[in-house]
Formats: sequence, C-alpha cells, structure tokens
Amino acid sequence: MGRAPGGPAERSAALGLLSAEELAALSRTRLSLRRARAWAPGGHLSRRAGASLEFADHRPYQPGDDLRLIDWAVYARHRKLVTKVFSREVEAPLYLLLDCSASMGLGGKLLFAKRLAAALLFLAFRGGDRFGVYPFAAELLGSGKPRRGRASLVRAFQELLDLSPLGRTDLGQALAQWAEHAGEPGFCLVLSDFLAPGAQEGLRALRHGRHAVAAVQILASEDLNPPLLGEVRLVDAEEGRARPAVVGPAARRAYQENLRRWNQGLASTCEELGVALFLFLAEGSPVAAALTLARRWRP
Repeated sequence: MGRAPGGPAERSAALGLLSAEELAALSRTRLSLRRARAWAPGGHLSRRAGASLEFADHRPYQPGDDLRLIDWAVYARHRKLVTKVFSREVEAPLYLLLDCSASMGLGGKLLFAKRLAAALLFLAFRGGDRFGVYPFAAELLGSGKPRRGRASLVRAFQELLDLSPLGRTDLGQALAQWAEHAGEPGFCLVLSDFLAPGAQEGLRALRHGRHAVAAVQILASEDLNPPLLGEVRLVDAEEGRARPAVVGPAARRAYQENLRRWNQGLASTCEELGVALFLFLAEGSPVAAALTLARRWRP
C-alpha cells in the first residue's frame, strides 16, 4: 500500500474518506486557485505580494493616468495617447457548498460528494491555498472564513465525515444565504444532485457576489434509470410523502424524458449565468472527478 502524503493527523483524517493511493494520485496534481483581475491604471506601479501583473489591453488616455503607463510606441506610430491596462493574478479561496439534504443519501451521492470535496480540499491544501466547506439543505448549515494549513484541512475532513443526509433542499435560499455573508470573491463549487427547484436563484446569487462558480451535479444510476416496475409505493425522499403507483415501460420513458428536460433546463441556466456545469455519477471515482475539475475548469 502506498504512503499517504502529509503528517499523521492529516493521513488519519483523510483515510476516513480517501485511500493512501488516492492521496498519492492527488499529490501529483496542482489545483490553480488564481484569478486575473483588472488593474485600474492611474494609481501606482508597486506590486502586491503574491500578485503578478500582465499586459491585458489599451484604453484611451485619461487625465490623471500615470504617465509611465502611456504606450509611447503606439503614440509614435498613430499619434494617439493610450494607456496600458494590466491584469493582476491574485489568490482566491476555494469555497465548497455541499448539499446534504435527504435526496443526496440515495445511491451513495452524499458519500461521493464528501469524498470529492475531500479530494478538492487536499489539492487546495497542497497548493497552499485557503479553503472552506459549507454544508446546506433547506438552509445553510455551516459558516466561517476560508483558511489554509494542515490543521484546517484536518478539521474540514472531520466536518465532512460527520455529515449525514437530512431534510429537504432549498437551493435558492441556502445559496443566497451563503452569498449574503460570503467574504471575498473566490472559486465556488456547488456539489448537489440539483433535483430540486431553486438552482437559478441560488446560482445567480453566487454570481452576483463575483465568484467563479461551477455547478457539480452528482447523480446515481437509480436517478437515471430507477429500478421500478409494476405496483410500487413511491416515497418522497425529502418530504416523506408516499403514494402507490403502477410503473410500466411508458412511465419509465416519461420519467427519463422529464429528467432530460430538467437537466437541459439546468444546463441553460448555467450557460445564461456563466456557470460551469459538470456531471458525475456517484458510482464513479471521486478522485477522477476532482482531477477532471482541476484540469478542465478554467474560469
């Protein structure tokens, strides 16, 4: 068996969610939590610690702009005064908003989400970045500022281990509640099955907070193809209501068509709001999902 990176406390906590081999695989990947922000010219040229300036564009010169930022080469060619505009890469924290409502308890979705969150936290820790976990159901269930370091990682792993599915989902209320109290903009990933209303309102609230947002949809095989046939008793996982039903091929096809339309609506919402959308199956590898996010998500 491979040796998990990090100290004994980190390993003992992580092994409740991730194997030593999975931690070793994650240690070979870097999660880049840096965002380019426009830097307004006309101030000063000093660089902030941990930030780098890169040329982004030109704009017409305005009185008060720093003369050192005038592009004299452009002036020599076109007799126009233009000012250089730069972007600055700054560190941004990782925010993980994790749906732990009752529906996430079906088909191992919550376990997958917890393990995926652990993998992403480990990547952020390895990069020296700040991170925070914020569980929610009908409302936000956790708060606090994002932090970095080994002790924070161990606490976050323990919080994940303690989570269990409970109650109904209210994506709109929970995400808006978090956005209202969130601090600086960062990388915000929402881990949920997104099978309840409110995604549009919740994701819009996150985007209004100037966060880079990814909706990480986690579905189980039984969400896609419920193993139901004949006379059954359907129970709402979150409300507890039950009713008898007869499920035949036509009903199964109708369900799958409704799910397709629901997910199509989610995709349209994400596209409209500038939110990245990823879909993972709970039967898959959370580590592979984390590596996919690290490599493919480029806000």
